[in-house]
Amino acid sequence: MKVVISIGTLKNPNWDLAVFIEHCMMASKEKIQNYEHFLNNVLRQDLKEELERRDKLFQDIADHSQLKQSINCIILDETNEGLRTQVDLGSNFYVQAHVPDVSRIYVNVGLGIHVELTLQEALVFIEKRLKILNEKVSTSTKKSAKIKGDIRYVYELLKQLQGLDRSVYYFIVWKKMAAPVESVPVNVFKVFLVSLTAFMILWFVPLILGKYTDVTYPYIARGDIIQELVGLVGDAGKGMRWCPPVSPYIEDTVRLIDDEFDTIAEEELVNDYEIKPGGSWKPQDCISRYQVAIIVPYRTRSHQLQQFLTYMHPYLIRQQLDYRIIVVEQSNATTFNRAKLFNIGFVESLKLATIDCFIFHDVDLLPQNDMNIYACTHHPRHMYSALDKFRYHLPYRNLFGGAIAVQRVHFSAVNGFANRFYGWGGEDDDFYNRIEQKGLTIIRFDPRVALYVMLPHQSLPPSEDRFIHLNEGISKSEDGLANLSYQLLEKKVHPLYTRFLVLC
Repeated sequence: MKVVISIGTLKNPNWDLAVFIEHCMMASKEKIQNYEHFLNNVLRQDLKEELERRDKLFQDIADHSQLKQSINCIILDETNEGLRTQVDLGSNFYVQAHVPDVSRIYVNVGLGIHVELTLQEALVFIEKRLKILNEKVSTSTKKSAKIKGDIRYVYELLKQLQGLDRSVYYFIVWKKMAAPVESVPVNVFKVFLVSLTAFMILWFVPLILGKYTDVTYPYIARGDIIQELVGLVGDAGKGMRWCPPVSPYIEDTVRLIDDEFDTIAEEELVNDYEIKPGGSWKPQDCISRYQVAIIVPYRTRSHQLQQFLTYMHPYLIRQQLDYRIIVVEQSNATTFNRAKLFNIGFVESLKLATIDCFIFHDVDLLPQNDMNIYACTHHPRHMYSALDKFRYHLPYRNLFGGAIAVQRVHFSAVNGFANRFYGWGGEDDDFYNRIEQKGLTIIRFDPRVALYVMLPHQSLPPSEDRFIHLNEGISKSEDGLANLSYQLLEKKVHPLYTRFLVLC
C-alpha cells in the first residue's frame, strides 16, 4: 500500500514584505525584553528565595537530629552523674556547667516557646517535627524543581525569539521564491518493517540478554538524605562552630566525566586546596560534622590513581569533610586480594587516628553528584545505585561492592571482609551475607544522587574458587579481622594520600 503526501504550491504573498518584517522585528524585541525581565527579576529571585527556605529546613532537620542523638545518649548513660557541658555567656566566653537532673528537657516548639518535657516526650515530639520538616523539604524541592523548569522553558523561548529576526526574513523570502514541490510516494509497509527492525535491535534484544534490571529497589529519597547521615554532635568548643549539615559549596547537579580527563600535578592540588601531608583535609572556618577514612585497594594502576586523586580531593573538600585518603598497595609477590587490603586499611587507619566512619572505595569509580555525601549512615550504605557500566541500573539488589560506607562499630561486628578471596570476585557478596547475618540493613541513596562513572580498565579473570569460598561463608565466619595476618613493607606519607605497601 502506498500513500502520497502532496505539498501544495506556495503562492506569492500580497502584503508589503518590508512592512511585515519591520512589524515582526519590533514585536520580537518587545517580547525579548519582557521575557528577560521575567526571567531575571521574577523566576530567578523566586528560585533563590525557595532554595534559602529549603536550606533553613535542612538546618532545622540537622538540629533536631542532633538533639535526638543527644537525648538517646543521655538515656543510654547509666552512670547517673548528670550532664557536664559548657554555656555560652556571650562574646565567645564559656563557662563549665553541670546539670545533675537530666530526666527533663526544655524543647523549643516554635514561636520562641519552650516547653518542659521528659526525654521520652521530647523524642516523640522530635519524631513528629522531623516528619513535618521532611514533608516541607519535599514540597520545597518540588517547588524549586518547577521554578527551574520554568526558567529552562523561558530560556529556550528567549533563544528562539532572539533568532526570530533572521528566521522571519528567511522564511518570508523562502515563501516568496518557493517553487512548487513534487509529490512524494511513501511505502507504508517498508516504513513499518524498518521501524520494527530498529525496535528489535535497540530494545527487545537487550531485554532478552538481561540488560534491563529491576528499578523498584528501595532507596533513601533525596530530601531524607541529611536525616540519615551520622555526624558529630554536641558543643563545638570555645570560639568554634559546626559546619552546616549540607555544605554550601556542593552543587546538586550531575557532572559529566570524560574517561580521559587530564590529571593535576600533586603540587598544584596541594597549593590550591591546602591539602595536608598524607592526603588529609578539614575545613578551617568550622568543625566538620563528618570524619571519614577512605580506603582504596591498589596495585599497578598509577594513571587511574592520579585521576582518582585529581577528582576526589576537590569533590570531598566541597562537602566540608574531615577526611584522609589511604591507599593500601599489595606487592606483586602474591595474587591480588582486594578484601584483605580493605581489612588492612581499616586496622592501619585506626593506628593513625580515632575514626568512626570508613568508606571502602575502588580506584576506578568516580561520583557524579555532590549530594552523594561521603559520610556514614545509620545503616551500611551501598554508595552507587546507578553506574554507567550498567546503564545506570542496579544489576541485582544484593550488590554491595565498588564503594560502600560502613561505621567502625558495624565493620567490627561483622569481622570485616573475609581474607580467603584471592583473585577477582566473591568478596562483596560474602560481605553482604555477613551484614545480613548480623541483622543489619543495606541502604542506598536516590539513584539520581548515587550516580557513578567507572574508568576504563582491563578486567582481571574471575577466580575459579570464588563460588567455593562464597559457599563457605557461614562455616568460616571467623575469617576476617580476627585472623588477619600481613607484613607491612612500607608506610609512606605522600602529599595526596597515605600509602601502606603490604605483603599478604
